[in-house]
Amino acid sequence: MSAASAAAGAPAVKAPAEAAASKDVKVVRSGVEDHETWGKGAYVVRYEVTNHGSEAADYYAELEFLDKDGDHLGQTGVTVDKLGAGKTSKADTAPLKAEITNGKIADIASVRVSAVDRT
Repeated sequence: MSAASAAAGAPAVKAPAEAAASKDVKVVRSGVEDHETWGKGAYVVRYEVTNHGSEAADYYAELEFLDKDGDHLGQTGVTVDKLGAGKTSKADTAPLKAEITNGKIADIASVRVSAVDRT
């Protein structure tokens, strides 16, 4: 995006590789649960990364936490290293208190994948 279009408030246009990578990461389920690692009453995000590319890739995905109005509460990042072509990695994570800067963990109503970097 050019500086002029950014200044004019034009939406960012994803490059083809970035758009393709964003389709590789999805939130499968999220919500409060008792979890062996994250503890009792933790807000847990279960996610999958599927490498739709033709070569192994490393992934960094940013997960954004939103309140009931869809407002940003905070974010966290997850990584998957050396995921083979056509392979899927399934994992879970939970936000830390320090990552939720615009509210409390209890305010989380939903989570979305806001950015993906595939290298």
